[in-house]
Amino acid sequence: MIGKVKVNQSFGAMCQYVLQEKTPDKGAEVLAAHGVRTDSAAHMAADFDMVRAMRPGLGKAVLHVALAFPVEEKEKVTNEVMGRIAHDYLKGMKIDPENTQWAVVRHQDKTHPHMHLVVNRVDLDGQTVSDQFVRSRSVDVCKSIEQQYGLIVADQVGRKQALEIGPTPAQAKATTPKEEQSAEWSRARQDIGRALGYTAGQARSFDELREALRPRGIELELTRRKDGSPAGVVFEQDGHRVKGSQVGREYSAGNLETGFAKARELGQDPAQAWQQVGQDYALAKLAESYAHAKQEQARQQPKQDKSQGMER
Repeated sequence: MIGKVKVNQSFGAMCQYVLQEKTPDKGAEVLAAHGVRTDSAAHMAADFDMVRAMRPGLGKAVLHVALAFPVEEKEKVTNEVMGRIAHDYLKGMKIDPENTQWAVVRHQDKTHPHMHLVVNRVDLDGQTVSDQFVRSRSVDVCKSIEQQYGLIVADQVGRKQALEIGPTPAQAKATTPKEEQSAEWSRARQDIGRALGYTAGQARSFDELREALRPRGIELELTRRKDGSPAGVVFEQDGHRVKGSQVGREYSAGNLETGFAKARELGQDPAQAWQQVGQDYALAKLAESYAHAKQEQARQQPKQDKSQGMER
C-alpha cells in the first residue's frame, strides 16, 4: 500500500478531479464521506469551502491522499475494505473522522486498485489539521495498515515496482534529452522521498540516515558551517542530485537535525521526536493564525461601527 500525499488550494478543482463528472468512463465511485454532499462536485466543494471559511488565512486547506494497492490485491481490496482502510488511515494520521470533513472515491482507470481521499484541513471546530511531516507520518500509517490487513508490504517492492509499472507521465512525454533528464530527475526525487519516508524517522543522526539509505542506492552528502551546524543536505541516486528541501521541507538539513537532536536529548524513539517537532510547528502556526485573525477583526471593526452609525 502506497500513499501519495499532497496539500492543495482548491476544493473545486479537487472535487472535480476525484468525482470525474466529465469522464464517467473512469468509473469514479464514492465509497464513504462525512460532512459533505456527494451528488456533485459543486455541492461537495461548496460544503468543504463553507467550513474552510472559518480559517480564511489558510491558503492550502485541501489534503489529498492517493492510496494505491498492488494488482495482486485486487480481489482482496473490495469497496468495503477500502472504506474501512480510509477510516483507519484518518485515525492513524490523528485526524478525527467524526469531527472532520472528508470523502473517499475509488477510481477504476488503472489496473491496480486505488482510491482518493480528500480531507478538509479545517475541522468542524475551526481548528487547523497540521500538515507538518505529513508524508513521513503517512508512510508509518500505511505500514501499520499493511500489517493490520495482511497486505503486501510496499517497502519490499519499492523501486523495483516503480520501474516495472513503466515510465512516469513526464518520462513518457519527454521528447528531448533535456526533457528526459528533467523527468528522470523527478522520478529520482520521488524515489528518494519514498525512501526517506521509511528511514528518516528511524535515524538519530545523519550518519545513521546515510547507512539506512545506502542499501536503497541513495547517497547522502552533508555540508556544515564553521560552527559545525548542518548547512545543507543533498541526496544522490543514479547520478541525480536532489536537495533535501526539494524532496520536502521536513527533509532540509535544519529540520532533519532538529528531529535528530530531540531524539538524542530525550533518549526517545526518533519517530516520536519528529512528531513533537510537527506539533511544535503546528502550535506556532496556530498562534500565528489566531494573531492574524485578531488583527483582521480589529481592522474590520471601525468599518462595522461606521456602517452601524450610518444605519442609525
